Amino acid sequence: MTSSLTRAILSCLLAAPLSAAPARHPSYEPVPPPASSSSANLLLKANTTASGQWSDRAPGFAVDGKMNPQDHWACENLPVWHQVNLAAPAEIAAVRVWPYWGDGRVYQFKVEGSPDGKSWSMLGDMTANSITSTPDGHLFRFAPAKFQHLRTTFLSNSRGKTIGGHLVEIEAYATSPDVKLAGGIGSTDLRYPPAGSIEDLDAPASGIHLTAWRGERVNAQVVLRSDAPQQALRFDPLVLKGNGTNLTATARFVRYTLADGKPQGDILDDARQLDLPAGANRPVWLEIIVPANTPPGTYIGTFTARSNSSQLDFPLKLEVLPATLPAPENWSFHLDLWQHPDAVARFHDVPLWSDAHLALLKPSMIRLAQAGQKTITTTLIHEAWGGQTYDRFGAMIEWRKKKDGSWTYDYSIFDRWVSFMSEQCGFAKARIHGYSMIPWSLSFRYYDEASAAYIDTVLQPGSKEYDDFWGSFLRDFKRHLKEKGWLERMRIGMDERPDHLMRGALATLSKHAPEIPVASAINHPSALTREMDDLSPSIQTSGEFKPADLAARRAAGRKTTYYVCTSPPVPNTFTFSPPAESEWLPLFSAANGYDGFLRWAFHSWVENPLVSTDFTSWPSGDCFLVYPGDRSSIRFERLRDGIESFEKIRLLREAAAARPSPRTISAMSKLDTVLADFTWQRGQKPGPHTDDVKRANAAILEATRIIAVPD
Repeated sequence: MTSSLTRAILSCLLAAPLSAAPARHPSYEPVPPPASSSSANLLLKANTTASGQWSDRAPGFAVDGKMNPQDHWACENLPVWHQVNLAAPAEIAAVRVWPYWGDGRVYQFKVEGSPDGKSWSMLGDMTANSITSTPDGHLFRFAPAKFQHLRTTFLSNSRGKTIGGHLVEIEAYATSPDVKLAGGIGSTDLRYPPAGSIEDLDAPASGIHLTAWRGERVNAQVVLRSDAPQQALRFDPLVLKGNGTNLTATARFVRYTLADGKPQGDILDDARQLDLPAGANRPVWLEIIVPANTPPGTYIGTFTARSNSSQLDFPLKLEVLPATLPAPENWSFHLDLWQHPDAVARFHDVPLWSDAHLALLKPSMIRLAQAGQKTITTTLIHEAWGGQTYDRFGAMIEWRKKKDGSWTYDYSIFDRWVSFMSEQCGFAKARIHGYSMIPWSLSFRYYDEASAAYIDTVLQPGSKEYDDFWGSFLRDFKRHLKEKGWLERMRIGMDERPDHLMRGALATLSKHAPEIPVASAINHPSALTREMDDLSPSIQTSGEFKPADLAARRAAGRKTTYYVCTSPPVPNTFTFSPPAESEWLPLFSAANGYDGFLRWAFHSWVENPLVSTDFTSWPSGDCFLVYPGDRSSIRFERLRDGIESFEKIRLLREAAAARPSPRTISAMSKLDTVLADFTWQRGQKPGPHTDDVKRANAAILEATRIIAVPD
């Protein structure tokens, strides 16, 4: 693909809206130009002549490969003609022509071909045309013949004869483009480009083959394309039948957003239909949720994608195994993805903490709960992270200093958020993490009644002023938590704070509210931080905790996860990260004895993530895993797949230990051998994650067929 054509692809037709997206938020959609085709364009940059030209609108504009209606040949006073002259006769079987479009005008014209410039044959007759021009242009097919010259003659323009003729582009092909819907079965390990040829797609007729535990969610990806425009691309309802039971599947278009300025397919959108321009690729993500009470056996169905003129069928076979995953709220995996409600209110332009705000939050919070999330993120103070995100992290508690020097605390927002998450979104048992007694700036905001203004005061942990400030709050906060029945769920959150600050904060917490434990993400483990109730080292330092250390913490009722953030580059969950890296991360937890995984941002959106996931110097997509409008992503779904694999491994280990036999011991030994490769030393290098995940899933499947996992 030429650089000019690539630029055209990335700039053409950006207006296709994402379903449910507020109109004020444009979406990025790198639809390729209608000219794109698997058949090579024989006319690109060819010699041209014409009956004339208007201004600088030279005839060469019509063979420059640019699909911009403003980039065209023009000539006034009909009739006018445009001619392409090849260096030698070439066999041609089809021609596609794009007159100017955009204002409803109708052209009448004809396209002729000649082998010698003397005798001419009609290739496309639009002399009686009454249809307005469109970005799809006009495709003319004919018996292959040799032509050296192609002439387009404009005879009429609904805007008037003096306005003339206008040709945006003309292409010719040695083989006629296929007008049928095409494509194949892809891999969930790949992000497919928005245009161009794709290798290694399996033929649709070969079928999609999946296996699943009961209670599991499984995915597949297909890619649709066509050499001709396909209007209203859509999907038939997909029902899998077997064992007297029907299972339903969901198909979602994979939409594109920018990462480092380049299009990446990541957004899983609920649009009911989209047009498919000629030459474009449209990945589709299939999802099957298998209820826990599904009878084991084989289920068969057909996924059908259709347009107004064509359809493509993909046979689908699902084997449901006699093993059951518990409901996500009962998973042992400790998932801690931090929430950022302020970003949702800003993007959708609704008042913070209003009913409308919570209504927008609810679907994505339920999605998070169904991935096994175990924590609710709350903010005790204003901007615990120093304002580094696009949207603020506002305080959920109002600190107010009265004129007599006493303090009052308004918990209404904190209570509304925790109650909403607990009662409406599936977080009734979730821990509540409150950030933070040690903000990155060491600045604490409160409202001072004496001056009738907000004050930002800097306090040093360990000082008397700090202890007085926090001591008053902690005593009242503890009282409030007891009244709400939330004290046992509460943790004070710390994030990458050095030991000398931690000591002062922990001394104050122990003095005034010893009942509240600490949850802390740490750069480097220390004797002090190893005693935290909920601890998360970076993956780079995760090896400092040996399996025996982790087992001892678990036996003491403590949680130990690890985290990734803007680093390391690999493995991670960035928009451009290979999808398998997301699934690799929970398997790393299973292999190394960790209880789960932490990442700092579930939906801390940038200005408009539907257009670009870039933000400052951070890697693209670092700030969030899902998109506005309750749109999931390929990386989030693959992360969830890995969490399900973690749970399978746990259940297989428990079942094998309860009923040991030579076969079960051998199966688990094979699985453990595969998991031994999930190390930081191996995982920090690009490349192995896709194969690692495939081998782990194969070993899990083999063990599942041998080891019965009870309901």
